Amino acid sequence: MIKSNEFFVILIGRPNVGKSTIFNKILGKTSALSSKIAGTTLDLNIKKVTCDGLDFLISDSGGFNVSPANETEKKIKEKVFEYSKKADIVLFAVDFKSGFIPEDREIFLRLVRNEANVVLVINKVDSPKDFQNAISEFSSLGIKKTIVTSAESGTGIDDIIEEIKNEINFKKPNKPLKKNDESGFKIAIIGRPNSGKSTYINSILKEDLLFTDQKPGTTRDSIDTYIKYKGHNITLIDTAGIRKKSRLDLNSTAFQKQSIEQIKRADVVIVFIDVNSEISHEDLSLLKRITLDKKPFIIAFTKWDLKERDILNTEVNLKKEIKFKLKEFHETPFVYISSKINKNLYKILDLSIEIYNSKGIRIKKKDFNKFIEEAKLNAKTGRLFKYITYGVQKEVEEIPTFILFTGNKGKIFTMIDIKFLRNEIKERFGIKSNVEVIIEYKKYNA
Repeated sequence: MIKSNEFFVILIGRPNVGKSTIFNKILGKTSALSSKIAGTTLDLNIKKVTCDGLDFLISDSGGFNVSPANETEKKIKEKVFEYSKKADIVLFAVDFKSGFIPEDREIFLRLVRNEANVVLVINKVDSPKDFQNAISEFSSLGIKKTIVTSAESGTGIDDIIEEIKNEINFKKPNKPLKKNDESGFKIAIIGRPNSGKSTYINSILKEDLLFTDQKPGTTRDSIDTYIKYKGHNITLIDTAGIRKKSRLDLNSTAFQKQSIEQIKRADVVIVFIDVNSEISHEDLSLLKRITLDKKPFIIAFTKWDLKERDILNTEVNLKKEIKFKLKEFHETPFVYISSKINKNLYKILDLSIEIYNSKGIRIKKKDFNKFIEEAKLNAKTGRLFKYITYGVQKEVEEIPTFILFTGNKGKIFTMIDIKFLRNEIKERFGIKSNVEVIIEYKKYNA
């Protein structure tokens, strides 16, 4: 039998919706061990899986028939629903091409009676332009967690795996801490009004602790939420939306001042930008302000599920367009999220932990100068590093900061040169956060 401490995922759906293809694609992206689980019979295929250090069991109810034709099929059906009660996640697979049919509702109602944790997987959505149509087609079920896939091409499989990982991490558990427990580190979540800040935190906590509304500016005060995630005590700071001055908003200056104060409090800043809106002057000003404050940050593009796509405007092209518009900040991690379909929600926390850990990186002077000498001999990096005599890391800063000394007064280091040097340092020493490079002239005596 499945043990109580084992995380169990089961795929359920009517025949020919692509359950087995989804199952095999998940196994192909993880490390799966074939094993017979005691007590399982008939067509309930269960595999043990390891992914990024997390273990779980996953089952494909391949032989499941909604309308059993004989006693054997009836037993299979009951076995499937019996195991759905034990599952930590039920991946309820449906077929977009055949649309929403009565059998889908029958299965869903049975899962509701079993109090299952259901994630709707809409399969066979082969064109990006049908993404929103697929969600609308099955919206009457009212399932909050929805993932759109094309199992044949592998689209959406990573999102399923991410949701499983999120649930495993949540059950570790990811509990709110006691009020005012600010041990650990702080993440400020900032952005224009209605960019999805509070909705994101609600999704992370799995409950509506913060009030959200479509009306811009409903977060009136900054709110601190304390959680424990992967052994880290984290304070999530939800700031009031930064907005431009308006006669209709007499408190805009206060809101802006408050948000800037929260940025100063934070160890890592997440800038939320609604991907369906144009990148505004306010967004750019905010990013420049954080850069000047030398705060490590991530740019999160929210409401990704609502972004309209067509054949020419694919997801890859959209991401290229965004990166071009924000090329000044290309060294910053970009994350594309959707609170509605739980896309990449915990990736923000994982990145924040990596960036926060980079703050404590200390590189020995001899190791750093060995890197400089090796870079001088490299065909790619030698053109710039040949001007550097030696370098040191500054004492503890908000982001890792390095001083590179040159004895050549005639060499002018452009912004492009500085970005190149920063990237080489980050790559060599595995630094996840932004880094600062300062060039200083100093006559070098060997």
